[in-house]
Amino acid sequence: MKTLKPIAGILAAVISVASCTKENERTEFPAHAPLVDVTVEGSVPATKVSLEGAVPLWEKGDRIGVFTQDLTLCPAFTVQAGGNASAAFSGQKPEYSVLSYAFYPYDASATYSKSGLCLTLPQKQSGSAHDAVMVAKGSEKDGFLFHNVLSLVRLTVPASLNLRKVEIVRNDRTNGPFTVNTDTFGITSTEPSTYLDSRVEVGGTSALSGEYVLAVLPSTSKKLEMAMTNGAGKVAFVSTAFPSGNAFVAGRIKNLGTVPTNLTFQDAALVADPTSTQL
Repeated sequence: MKTLKPIAGILAAVISVASCTKENERTEFPAHAPLVDVTVEGSVPATKVSLEGAVPLWEKGDRIGVFTQDLTLCPAFTVQAGGNASAAFSGQKPEYSVLSYAFYPYDASATYSKSGLCLTLPQKQSGSAHDAVMVAKGSEKDGFLFHNVLSLVRLTVPASLNLRKVEIVRNDRTNGPFTVNTDTFGITSTEPSTYLDSRVEVGGTSALSGEYVLAVLPSTSKKLEMAMTNGAGKVAFVSTAFPSGNAFVAGRIKNLGTVPTNLTFQDAALVADPTSTQL
């Protein structure tokens, strides 16, 4: 969902320490189980999802995951025609099952535990609203109202910097496994175990240019670091503090503005990990 449309409203989420890797209760439907075609509505209304004044629109080909009431993950449901905040998703479910929970984007490794829906936010991202994880509780009849359960950060990269990678770094977990309570839509996650757990990144072989949006786990942290690598493999840092309020609230985008062009780049081998030294 790359297109953004202005709306109003805020969704807050509470974060605590937990793991979604234990007590998984996902049911795999047998290969011989009869499947039936079904169409459900997926929507992102203004009163439920807010990305700091914008809501993503569904695009043709978007896929959602749908769990049945007995915790069976159905094959991916796909939207046939996008461009609106509400769309019809077509898919299949085991015969006689009842649809109960949905999530975007589709992830075949998603599970359901006693704590809720267990998903994983990738460390390497596309830099678009496709990384904004949304979750819904609903039914085949009433459809699914999706809630954005992550925080997002937006930044603009000048082409003149010739950046090949931008990392958003905090002193807590930014990515990896997390659990969504499908009643409150608050999330829980574990503490970071490696330095990669504390950063998300966008990058590639060609130079970055323009606006990027990255998803991070909600947090009470008041600081972040942007670590930027240029085409020569050298690194520069920009540190940002948020003295008032919570910058990483679920369902909102924090705009970091344009990356300054007067950066001091250093050899990567001579730069310490900013997670431990600068945050």
